[in-house]
Amino acid sequence: MRIAIVDDLSADAEKLREFICRWAQEQGIFLVPAPVVFESGEALLAGFALDSFDVIFLDIYMSGMTGMEAAKKIREQDYACQLIFTTATREFAVDSYDVAAAFYLVKPYSYEKLAQALTRCDAELLEQKQCVMVPGTAGQQPLLLHQITHTEYYGRCVEVHLTSGEKLTVPMRQADFTALLLAYPYFCDCTRGVLVNLEQAENLLADRFLLKNGTSVPVSRLKYQKVREQFLTFTYAQMRGGH
Repeated sequence: MRIAIVDDLSADAEKLREFICRWAQEQGIFLVPAPVVFESGEALLAGFALDSFDVIFLDIYMSGMTGMEAAKKIREQDYACQLIFTTATREFAVDSYDVAAAFYLVKPYSYEKLAQALTRCDAELLEQKQCVMVPGTAGQQPLLLHQITHTEYYGRCVEVHLTSGEKLTVPMRQADFTALLLAYPYFCDCTRGVLVNLEQAENLLADRFLLKNGTSVPVSRLKYQKVREQFLTFTYAQMRGGH
């Protein structure tokens, strides 16, 4: 998730940056790169292009171009990125609708207000970017959770099957990997060394899951009742619009 902060007050920008990083950590959202701070609207727009950022925080009162003026320039190139205004007055709250702002934060705002603003941006988009950090060829790497269909443990490594059909090999103990994924309600421990993403499960049979891609994933007889209860609970929540 790519976030920009535009504010000519360094203390305000740093506080916002800390809030964003705290929120991302709590939500399991991976920030690529870390939030980028610009001291003016002109600095942001100098290198701005379509799909540069997912979310942009804009102070309104800045020397030179105002945040509202910068927002209008942004909208000339990108109408998909989410805009959140941060300012000391409600004076431009109505005007924020003209540039389809997602939220309007009045300084000083609390962490809870910031979290509310980010969640409102696009809950589905943010949810899809949930990830865990796992060992990779270049140090710790993000693994997007919703792209996983199931995982299998072989020879001290976890083989991760993805919705794209690709496979990733993660050099990690099964117990440690399991602890990471089972923190999320859509992952299920269905048999020794195997986890399945219930989002990808088409049906549960007497001894296996049938996944949407046609793959069969075995279910242990000893774990079957618990697996069945988790699958039914998850399916019911999905039908009611849950995640």
